[in-house]
Amino acid sequence: MTLTEGGARRIPCAVLMPQDYAGDSPLPVLLDPYGGPHGQRVVAAHNPHLTSQWFADQGFAVIVADGRGTPGRSPAWEKAVRDDLAAVTLQDQVDALQALAEDFPLDLDRVAIRGWSFGGYLAALSSLRLPDVFHAPVCVAPCPDLRLYDTHYQERYIGHPDEQPEV
Repeated sequence: MTLTEGGARRIPCAVLMPQDYAGDSPLPVLLDPYGGPHGQRVVAAHNPHLTSQWFADQGFAVIVADGRGTPGRSPAWEKAVRDDLAAVTLQDQVDALQALAEDFPLDLDRVAIRGWSFGGYLAALSSLRLPDVFHAPVCVAPCPDLRLYDTHYQERYIGHPDEQPEV
């Protein structure tokens, strides 16, 4: 695993390659983010990356990116998703992917994204908004309608629906 940063915003990233990778050709990419509030995944520890490493060993370059909204960087970083949980989080995944392709052998014509919970929401969103970038989403337990999720979680990021219905 390589811990690095991607893009102009220096998005924290972990890049995992197959253990037996010889570096002879670009690999299909699997983005494996949580990507949302309260879910830092890029940490210097072995256990949080076991599943990502398993996917890498199946022949993928796996990228875990903690974009804006994730904890562990600064209050401003976490609050950047206020009133829009979609655009900022999705853009940071794209920015990290494109930046890392300059330093790692990534096949940008074969990009998948998987996620659970907020990561599932992000995976579904990616294929709807940017199908030219994300070719295969795997969405597990997403919340496709943010109005139906826990109010104590959603209202701190997107406000009360009666006060800001457009959000």
